[in-house]
Amino acid sequence: MDKKRNLPDSPFLIERLMRETRRSMEEEQFSSEDDFRDKMREMIAAGLYEQRLESLKDDPEEMAQELAFEAFESSTGDQALELAEKALAADPECVDALTIQAFLVSEDAGQLIDALEAAATAAENRLGEDFFAEFMGDFWPMVEARPYLRTIKQLAEVLWAVGRRFDAVDHYINLLDLDPEDHMGNSSLLLSCYLAMGEVQRSWDLLEEYDDESAVFQYGWLLVHLMSGDEDAAADALSTAMEVNPHVVPYLLGMGEEQEDNPPVVAVGSPEEAFMVGQILGQAWDNLPNAMLWLHDRMVQMGYI
Repeated sequence: MDKKRNLPDSPFLIERLMRETRRSMEEEQFSSEDDFRDKMREMIAAGLYEQRLESLKDDPEEMAQELAFEAFESSTGDQALELAEKALAADPECVDALTIQAFLVSEDAGQLIDALEAAATAAENRLGEDFFAEFMGDFWPMVEARPYLRTIKQLAEVLWAVGRRFDAVDHYINLLDLDPEDHMGNSSLLLSCYLAMGEVQRSWDLLEEYDDESAVFQYGWLLVHLMSGDEDAAADALSTAMEVNPHVVPYLLGMGEEQEDNPPVVAVGSPEEAFMVGQILGQAWDNLPNAMLWLHDRMVQMGYI
C-alpha cells in the first residue's frame, strides 16, 4: 500500500495539514473544527500530500518536519534514525528530529536528558520570547509549537524515570500552563506524580481544577480519599470509578492481564483503558500497601473476589 493511502491513518495527519494550511491558506477562515476537518478531507482527496512533498523541495524547514513525521511512523529504529538524520541535514534545528535522534543514539539516561534539553532549547530559540509571551496558555492551536510540547513531555517522562521527580513535575506544570485545555493528557501524568509523591493537597487541587470524568481521575479520587483517611468517601469514589471502568481494579491489585502498550484506539470503559490507568497510577498504589489492602477487602465484600 502506498504512502498516500496510508496517510489518513497517521497520528500526524491533521498536524501535517495544519502546516500546509499555514503555508498555502493563511487567509482562509474556518467556522468550526468540523469545517476544518471537512476541508482537510477535500485536500486529501485532491492529492494534497503529493503536492505538499513537491512543494517542500524549496522549503528545508518543512521538508525536515515531514521527514521527522515519517521517522515517528517508521517501523524500525534504523529507519527512524536515517530519516531523522536526513531531516537534520535539511534543518539542523528540527526539534522532532533532534528528539528522535536523542532516543536512538544516547548511550545512557544522562546523555538522553542532555540531548532532550538541547532539543527543547533549540525549540525555545526558534519560537522566540515574543511567541511565548503572545501565546502562553494557547500553545496547542499553534502548530509550530507542537514539537516543543512533545519534547518537553518526553523529557518530563525521562526525568521522572530516573528519579528527578521535582524537575519532571515542573515540566508537567509548564506544559499545562502552555496548554491549559490539556490536549496531550499531561494532567493525568502530573496527577500520577503527585499521588506517587504523597502530595495529597496538590492531588486534590488538580483533581478539582480539571474535574475530569476519566477513569484515571476517578481512580485518582479514590486514592486521594484513602490517603486522607476518609474511607466513606473512598467507598463512594470506588463505586463511581467502577461505573466508569470496572476493569481497572485488577490492575491496581496486580492481577490484571497484560495488554498492548500503545493500542491505536483506547475505548472508554475497556480493558485497554484499564491497563493504561494501571500504568499511570500503579506506582502511587504500590507506594500505599494499606490502600491496596483496603481495595482488596472491599472487592471481597462486594463479591468480586
